[in-house]
Amino acid sequence: MPPIPPYVLALDVGSTSIRARLYDSHAQLIERVGHEIRRSASTNGLEDPEQLRQMCETVISKTLKEAGPACSDIAGVGMACFVGNVVGVDAAGNAVTPLYTYAHSGSGTEVEQIKQIVDVDATHEATGAPLHTSYQAPRLLWIKNHQPEEFARAARWIDLGAYLYRRWFGASEVPSGYSVASWSGMLDRKSLEWYQPLIEAIGLDAATLPPLADYSDGLQGLAEPHRSDWGPLADVPFFLAVGDGAGANIGSGRCTQGTAVLTVGTTGAMRAVVRMEDSPIPPGLWAYRIDRELSLLGGAVTDGGSMLDWLHQTLRLTGERIMDVELETVEPDGHGLTVLPFLRGERSPGWASDASATWHGINASTTPADMGRAAIEAITYRFALIAQLLDRSGTEFTEIIVGGAAILRLPTWLQMVADATGKRVVASPERGTTARGIAVLALNALELMDSLDVEPATGERVEYHPDSAAHDTYRLAMERQQDLYARLIGT
Repeated sequence: MPPIPPYVLALDVGSTSIRARLYDSHAQLIERVGHEIRRSASTNGLEDPEQLRQMCETVISKTLKEAGPACSDIAGVGMACFVGNVVGVDAAGNAVTPLYTYAHSGSGTEVEQIKQIVDVDATHEATGAPLHTSYQAPRLLWIKNHQPEEFARAARWIDLGAYLYRRWFGASEVPSGYSVASWSGMLDRKSLEWYQPLIEAIGLDAATLPPLADYSDGLQGLAEPHRSDWGPLADVPFFLAVGDGAGANIGSGRCTQGTAVLTVGTTGAMRAVVRMEDSPIPPGLWAYRIDRELSLLGGAVTDGGSMLDWLHQTLRLTGERIMDVELETVEPDGHGLTVLPFLRGERSPGWASDASATWHGINASTTPADMGRAAIEAITYRFALIAQLLDRSGTEFTEIIVGGAAILRLPTWLQMVADATGKRVVASPERGTTARGIAVLALNALELMDSLDVEPATGERVEYHPDSAAHDTYRLAMERQQDLYARLIGT
């Protein structure tokens, strides 16, 4: 079907790529219109916000150029960002700190300090997020403790999306959307206000946090030079940024109909869309807002595709990182190894900030393929534990839609997820689920769509069904991993 205007521009700011895409009024991708910049994620959790801004501006400019006359039919712009980021700005909106990301993990001591002040369980229930180094409260306290001059220079602490909009619109005040604010771990998910006990615990002036709004409360009226450079966008609404995970779930299709979504890129997360404001959050999981009505319930791991990169570099292998043909040479749990896959600490379900990686059982006959298969299985077991917690929460899902370049290139990994979870797995036919989800959200905000439950993207549906023998093998291997976890990290 040919594209049907009006169109929306989707800006997807990820950890390792920044891309812009154009979608029509039915959330169909307009082929050959868009631009992407690949980048390397920071290894220390610090990014240059100005460099990211310039990359975003480049992909928008080049996408508009490729769109040609179709630019005049763009009705709105949506954005998703990698979340758990914060930057300090002065009164004029200029960055006075680096952009701190979720990967900045030095705040373990601050986590413990906060735990001595607040009610840990009540905080998890209120914010939807456990106290952990990947969230903002301990990170802001770390800056206050270790970079006091930097902390004092900041008039505001804002997310990357708000930073970009302040620059593009010349605005002195840009709200954080509920979605991004929720991912900070500092939003009261019921009142939709900043959670005061955390603010007080870290000694933060509440006036330094931005106002809050729904993603649909966008900005219009670009400032120069962007008004001239991006003429077709000069007066269209730019909707507030949402978390990239929210975009991925919505873009996968049928997001509220018995489906969970697993995305594996540099990191990995399994999430289901729920309405659960009054339901308790199971220990081990988080709950983040999408908007006023919907939330995401799920869990995440810090090392997904990054584990494969690390193995490739550490073992000094040549060519591409591990390939499917290599994984197939090793039977399920046929390597004799038990792995704790925590290169950068653990998030779900144990949230052990200081956890480290372990390969137990290596001997002289262990091969790179053994180590690669064992590491991927170990990550998969963490996803299976998250799936079990989702089941126990009452979240009913029968299939898992899987996306992300790290996993889609490895069919053996997709089968592994089906076998370990006991669920039907569907390889997403859409290679840009986050961007598509942004488009769906923007179209809803423009009242061009009346539901987030769009049909899955067009393309071949490839399914993986669990094998009972492999499921039993992985169940025993998961028990072995949990036993090693208990011995080395804790219960």
